[in-house]
Amino acid sequence: MQWSVDGPFLSKQLLRLPGTEKPSAIDKQLAQETVWLGMDGLHGDRVADRRFHGGPDRSLCHYPAEHYGHWRKAYPHLQRLGSAAFGENLSTIGIDERQVCIGDRFRWGDALIEVSQPRSPCANLDRRHAARGLAKQLAQSGRIGWLYRTIEPGEIAICTPLHLVERPCPTASVARIWRGFTDDDASDAELAWLAELEPLATEYRRRFRQRLDARRRQRDQRALF
Repeated sequence: MQWSVDGPFLSKQLLRLPGTEKPSAIDKQLAQETVWLGMDGLHGDRVADRRFHGGPDRSLCHYPAEHYGHWRKAYPHLQRLGSAAFGENLSTIGIDERQVCIGDRFRWGDALIEVSQPRSPCANLDRRHAARGLAKQLAQSGRIGWLYRTIEPGEIAICTPLHLVERPCPTASVARIWRGFTDDDASDAELAWLAELEPLATEYRRRFRQRLDARRRQRDQRALF
């Protein structure tokens, strides 16, 4: 299976978000030539805060282009929203969070990439688009996108298609992981499964494990009284 791609998109400079002195790399442009994808991301793509962006589990961000139609309706002043508006490195039509699974491996140009986690929307989206509550709406709707880790570095030409080559965890859709992440009522069994899902990014697995351990401690404490 393969999908046409808009991208790669990258930010060669950090810009200050409206109303703040905070620099951001959310404003990305289509590359003008073939780009090297390394273990930490695309060569030349700036990262403003490495606590939340970039690194081995977050080398690329993917956002489905069809979601932009929903956001244009929800925010009438954002009629020009399109690929790269939310800071993604690549965008596609025909594949979304319900279909993509953690651990999916794709060949993109010469590189091999693996889905590692859902994208966690942040308030920079609100500031960038003067759209209060946008990040919260993304989170609540599940139209969040996802991140990749680089398995094999390589060159990416403009608009190179994405080829699915492996799906080791067919029940671990990005949508399911996000539901588990945001649902306080997720079962113990679901949290345990998520905490042990090996291709899932370390930070997500750690959080699922913390939630499960906290529940068990609470039950143990109640049992003493």
